[in-house]
Amino acid sequence: MQTFLFRCPLVNGLHARPASALERQASRFVSAVTLVNQTKSRQGDAKSVLALVGADVAAGDECQLLIEGPDEQAAWQALGYFIEHEFAQSDSPLAAAVEEEQPLPVFLSRSASPVWQGKGVSPGAALAKAVFVEQIDLNVLALRHDEEPFPLQQQRLIVALQAARQRLREEIGQQAGEAAQILDAQSQLLDDETVADCLLDEHDARNTLAALAKAVDVLREPFRQSDSEYLRQRELDVFDLGLRIAAELTGDLRLGLPQLDEDTLVISDGVLTPGQLLMLQGPSLRGIVMPTGGETSHTAILACALSTPLLCLASTKPLFAAGEGTYLLGAGHGFVLARPDDVALRWYELECKKFAAVVASEEGMFSPALVFLDEKLHDKHEVIKRLTDNLEVQGRALSATLAEQAIWQREAVFTTALGFSIAIPHCKSAAISRSSISVLRLADPLDWGGDVAVQLVIMLTLSEQEQTQHMRIFSVLARRLMHESFREKLLAAATAQAVVDVLREEVIILS
Repeated sequence: MQTFLFRCPLVNGLHARPASALERQASRFVSAVTLVNQTKSRQGDAKSVLALVGADVAAGDECQLLIEGPDEQAAWQALGYFIEHEFAQSDSPLAAAVEEEQPLPVFLSRSASPVWQGKGVSPGAALAKAVFVEQIDLNVLALRHDEEPFPLQQQRLIVALQAARQRLREEIGQQAGEAAQILDAQSQLLDDETVADCLLDEHDARNTLAALAKAVDVLREPFRQSDSEYLRQRELDVFDLGLRIAAELTGDLRLGLPQLDEDTLVISDGVLTPGQLLMLQGPSLRGIVMPTGGETSHTAILACALSTPLLCLASTKPLFAAGEGTYLLGAGHGFVLARPDDVALRWYELECKKFAAVVASEEGMFSPALVFLDEKLHDKHEVIKRLTDNLEVQGRALSATLAEQAIWQREAVFTTALGFSIAIPHCKSAAISRSSISVLRLADPLDWGGDVAVQLVIMLTLSEQEQTQHMRIFSVLARRLMHESFREKLLAAATAQAVVDVLREEVIILS
């Protein structure tokens, strides 16, 4: 037997995303690999994401890997290297910062509109119609369906689980960046044998949905028992998987979530799951208000990545009582306001002007010198080199080679092909001296990897000293690329300046 001692380097502890990274490494070998949390006297199979999470490993916990089997020496070397050199990076880029409750802006002290204050998790302002969403209770949902014998429950759960796994894999291919990484970690959870075993246990349930509800409660328990608030909030990921399976069982993929066809502020009586946020995501979603308890959840991290304003209140019941109508959300300032009066409307107008001024001042980010149209290149390597070389030429990178290396390091984690013939390679690196958005439109599509053809490449490069406002601009652009009208404008632009104009216009529209 081989052993490897280490102290957990993960700021947020061992939750689904870093656990899935460790599970992938351990699963490469035949040998049994066990993670022992010596600090809490708990352990788990390193080839099971749920078992790893159940070990309740927090930052700084003393841990040990026990490796036993025919290839234990090779496993010890590979896992040791992973722990020492890569493990700490499997989570830190996705941590969401939660701001403390802020005082109401002085400007709004003159407003007579009802206002509620909380924690702004993802900044941004929005003026939109409120839509109220009630969180799904799987037990209540089960009461609406007839009784079913246990063999039929098992059969239906097997089919629904396989369908949910396939649909989740398809969703991963449609996302990029943080969203893709979070969904990939959820996919690892859903593929875990522990999940299937728990689902197929006899739960003494009246029907399939009731059995699912009981299984989800069992699977959430390791998260609930954690000493870490961050890890406790990861039970939302397990609940999300339960909702995905329930959607397959009922045939209602939205499970009652509304279709948004106009500017909308979603107000929820429960913490939304990552899957629910992605289901709501689109040009009409202007912001979210939900109860506290999800400030460091993957939902919050996704909201930040997608530039969706998110506010967490102690309770959203007063907003439900206030009823429908127009609401003003100032997530960056920690408030939401109902039926905005003239003072509140003027505040929002000035906020929009401020962001538009920031975009207009970023001439460098949207420079025509960063745009190449109808280039004839042979492969992905040539595209990345062409763009990173130009960063050095334009004085935006200290070294084209280092910038290129940073882009490829990100590509190694997850493909940046977004679908729709678009790729968004990106990095945040000390090699970048000025944050930039580079665009390269190919004369002919080329393979970006995995048989995915790409014709439009938008490269996002952030300096390590980047400001929050710049990161928001990047997030808005990545989100906007999901919409056909925006992509068509970029593909049809006749000049580099026209591309820059489209980029700047779309950022302001979505702000």
